[in-house]
Amino acid sequence: MTAARTLAHANKSPGVGKAMTTAVLALFLAACSPPAGQGGPGSTSAPPPSAGGAGGTAGRSGTGSPACDLITPGIAAKVDPGLVPVGQNSPARPPGSKAYLCSYSGKSPERGLTALSVALVSPASDSDIAKAKATSDCSPVTGIGDFACLQWTGYFRGEAGGASANVVLTAVRGSETLEMPYVTGPPTDGGAVPDGNAMAKALAQAAADAGWGNGSQLNVPAAPPVGPPATTNNAVCALFSPAQVKQAFGAATEPQILPGEVSCRYTFGQPGTPGPDSMIFSVEVLKSSGSPLGAPAMGGEPVDGIGDSAAFSTTTEPAGPKALRPAGDVPITVLSVQAVKGQTVATFLAQVLISPAGPTAEQTKEQLISLVRGVAF
Repeated sequence: MTAARTLAHANKSPGVGKAMTTAVLALFLAACSPPAGQGGPGSTSAPPPSAGGAGGTAGRSGTGSPACDLITPGIAAKVDPGLVPVGQNSPARPPGSKAYLCSYSGKSPERGLTALSVALVSPASDSDIAKAKATSDCSPVTGIGDFACLQWTGYFRGEAGGASANVVLTAVRGSETLEMPYVTGPPTDGGAVPDGNAMAKALAQAAADAGWGNGSQLNVPAAPPVGPPATTNNAVCALFSPAQVKQAFGAATEPQILPGEVSCRYTFGQPGTPGPDSMIFSVEVLKSSGSPLGAPAMGGEPVDGIGDSAAFSTTTEPAGPKALRPAGDVPITVLSVQAVKGQTVATFLAQVLISPAGPTAEQTKEQLISLVRGVAF
């Protein structure tokens, strides 16, 4: 799943996080998903891209990371004055990634923790570029590269409670792709709700300052309004009611519904607090135009009574910029049921922080399976 498609589906996540300590923040930034299509074996044999940042070598990070040489500490500080380099910003690509990575974080009493991460793919394949240009729920930006767009999550989509705010810039220039998630925590006492317009303009200007401007006027789209999302006629959201989801997992807070094109997310009010109210439940339904599908490709434990065939799997992961929740000491437990019915494949995914005093992962598994068993998708 990818960030923009359920943004836990980033997402990925919804992916959007912030840490309780700099060390934890560095950990979740390191776990940030690379740009769409950037999975797969990494290679450090290709020559690193040239830094495009303004100011020449004087602005470079000194880490040797092409991503940090592009978005230098000086440029990051213009995005947010408190941002400083964190983590191991290595000149090599991390194993399994095509992207060079760089991460920054900062903290203030008013805003809590903020983070900016950079994923630069150079050279990018035609497939990488096509996937970046196909990023969903993405508003076009002019004045940057050959293509650029912005996504918003968190408060800008109506997230409640402890959800952070995330703005992601995706851009293509020549044979390079760039993805920059900018994350800020929920308001602290006396703090204001994050300004999605200001965050977006700062990200776009950072890319231009880094040399990705194309000579035309920089034009940044307006962020979605803060508050609950608009009503939707998305059929996927009609598969379950908020009351059903709330009852299934034993939550006390009312879920919000955040629809996508082929997906729907039900988020509860305390995503940073372990227990049922940390739940993010999402559904994605995809139809094939071909013959009836076979067994789910994801593998896992077979499950009866859901579609023609279904399988269950579970993983754990740290919170990250596309996880749509604060990072912390408790990892996210991701429980997933993938089911096939005719030419349709449906994925039911529950992200939850397992509390020692609350339902166990095994109990949450049974709650998830009971909820989706027999659903007409």
